[in-house]
Amino acid sequence: MNALIVVENGISLINEKEANEIMNLKILKEQIDKKLKDKTEQILEEMENKGILKVSNEIVGLEVTYIAPSDRESFDSKKLREDNPDLYDEYVKMNPVKSSVRIKLKDGNMEN
Repeated sequence: MNALIVVENGISLINEKEANEIMNLKILKEQIDKKLKDKTEQILEEMENKGILKVSNEIVGLEVTYIAPSDRESFDSKKLREDNPDLYDEYVKMNPVKSSVRIKLKDGNMEN
């Protein structure tokens, strides 16, 4: 089995075949995400225009429910930290975050 990552002359490199596969998967995911977003926006607009709250297609098992606009309450922790740092420190809670990797495509690699 070939290694995904090789180190040559102190430089870490991803195997070219694997890098191409990852890049192609990322591009495909971005294209799928965009198509899904576009379809979702079209459905939302049509449901709003027609006053539909729920629509489905039993054959494929798809169900879409309209969620009306609303206000969401949020907490401005940055402002609290600036205005009352001692109070902020008293209530701030640290949570462990597992390790992960971030895979980004360099500009010019995404087809429109």
